[in-house]
Amino acid sequence: MRETSAPAKVLVALATALVTIPLVGSAAGSVAAFDDVGVRVDATAAFGAPSRGVGNVVNKVVVIGIDGLMFDKADATQAPRLRHLAAQGLLSQGSIAGHITVSGPSWASALTGVWDTEHGITDNEFDGGPFLAHPTVFTRIERADPSKHTVAIGTWHQIATIAATGDRRADLALTTAPVPDDPDESATDAATATEVISTIQRSGPDLTFTHLDQIDLAGHQHGGASRAYLSAIRRVDELVGTIVAAVDRRAATNPHEQWTVLVTTDHGHLPTGGHGGQTPAETANFVIARGPDFTPHTTDAHTLVDITPTILDLLATPPGRLDGHSIRTRPTTDTR
Repeated sequence: MRETSAPAKVLVALATALVTIPLVGSAAGSVAAFDDVGVRVDATAAFGAPSRGVGNVVNKVVVIGIDGLMFDKADATQAPRLRHLAAQGLLSQGSIAGHITVSGPSWASALTGVWDTEHGITDNEFDGGPFLAHPTVFTRIERADPSKHTVAIGTWHQIATIAATGDRRADLALTTAPVPDDPDESATDAATATEVISTIQRSGPDLTFTHLDQIDLAGHQHGGASRAYLSAIRRVDELVGTIVAAVDRRAATNPHEQWTVLVTTDHGHLPTGGHGGQTPAETANFVIARGPDFTPHTTDAHTLVDITPTILDLLATPPGRLDGHSIRTRPTTDTR
């Protein structure tokens, strides 16, 4: 890959954001949607099983960041695709107690592999400065191998701030343009998922990070115990299913590619809404890891800070000094 200048990359991201946006899935976002269960989804038909690459294997990673999701709530709504994904691989339900339960610090930790006590971000207002001393996963990958293709596509604009910084940056750092008349962000999240699917199918990046935001918005507006919060979980569950299905289609047509899907969140929510404190509801965290290098039904304790070292392990990139650790459960030589 030819290295693109920082201004050029930002311009590409902005231009792309302005032209998106066919939608994936349902954009219906009413509170009543949770009561309208409709036809029960057969999650086993939504996407297949992870496949091991053949021949000259190339590892590919997709990370789905779901803002403000408490996995126990997803379990309670019987979000079928997330549950099926977790059953196919590793599921860790942990805690980030002792660390700041705010999106900026948490997503920075997920994408650098170091905690807020190291990178120093304390709220949602930050620039690229902290990532000069604490390189992002995108920077580490691009430094080690500039031919790698790395992409960030998110609903929240600060994901692009993280991805488009450092001496080497993500090849594309895209913030989805807000869809008009979208009070619950369901249509904007759907547009984000559409762009992710298109990117996976078109170019099969080595690393794709995406961020979906509507669950967090529902938590703020209605509370983590609300029907609106559960409705948002079900809508995001559908989007997750479409992304994983796209991964499996790509793997089927490119058998040398070996795909891993990681899913995590940044924080939980109080029953009445909000986060930033140290209650169990706010510090709740989870990681799902689904791919040939992860043993199904594994329940080891891991958190978002383990995302970056796991990506680096899968993409054979030196990790440097990190707070997190790779959660890969099968050795590279395993040929099952």
